[in-house]
Amino acid sequence: MTKYYVDSDGNYLGGFDGEGVETPENGIEVPEAPQDARQTWDGHAWSAPPAVRLLVPKSVVMQRIIAKNKMAEAYAMLTGNPVYFARWFAPDKTEVYNDDPDAVLVVNALGLDPAEILAPEQ
Repeated sequence: MTKYYVDSDGNYLGGFDGEGVETPENGIEVPEAPQDARQTWDGHAWSAPPAVRLLVPKSVVMQRIIAKNKMAEAYAMLTGNPVYFARWFAPDKTEVYNDDPDAVLVVNALGLDPAEILAPEQ
């Protein structure tokens, strides 16, 4: 039978099963595993699972902004703020989280709906 353990802060350490398997030193046994290993045990129950953050290709976001005839405004905003520009055009980051605060701020400033513009692809 598998036994589940957390550390003193409630962080999940894992499930252990079988004879001769060493359990974590100072581990605290809990009745069940969490749904997500990032959850913490409060002594009675697991915390809520973390929200799923969804990525959207930046090219899709740009296509949606172009379709709304707002690309010139978006470009002006991005080039007017070196931090936004660097983050958006970083060559190794081709996607953006659909809840990214800076992206939401820019989309709102364009008068567009972030739920539509930053929606994950179906």
